[in-house]
Amino acid sequence: MHDGLVPFDRLTCEGFEPPLAGGPVRVKKNRVLPHKARLSGHDGMEVTDLELETSPVIQVMHDSGAGSASDVTDDALPAGQGTEGNQFYFDFSGKWQFNLKTKNYTAPGTYHVTMVSGDLTEYDISPVCEATFVIE
Repeated sequence: MHDGLVPFDRLTCEGFEPPLAGGPVRVKKNRVLPHKARLSGHDGMEVTDLELETSPVIQVMHDSGAGSASDVTDDALPAGQGTEGNQFYFDFSGKWQFNLKTKNYTAPGTYHVTMVSGDLTEYDISPVCEATFVIE
C-alpha cells in the first residue's frame, strides 16, 4: 500500500513513443534512445511519481542470434537528467522516461528493452512497454 494513496498493484504501460514505437531501431554508432511512456492504474488514471514509492526500471536483454538472450541491464547508461542506475524518472510532460545511451551495447544483435516494476511487492506492469534496437 502507498501511505493513504490509491491502492493498485497492476499498472498498464501504454507503449513507448516514437522513434521506438515503430519497430526495431537500427543503431550504427553511439546514440541516445529516448524511452518515454505513460503508466495508468486499474482505474485508468495516470500514475505519477507521487503514487509510486519505487520508480519503474529499464531491463535490457541481448539476443546475438546464437541461442538464448542474456540480461545486459547492468550495462545501461542513462543520458541527460535520468537517474543513476536503470530507473525511469517522471518528467514535466507527464511521462516516465529513460534516455538510454547505446555506448555500452556494441555486440551485434538485437536488444530488447522493457519497462518493468522497480519493486514487485509494490506493483506489476502488464502489459509492459517494449522496444527493440539492433546493433549491426
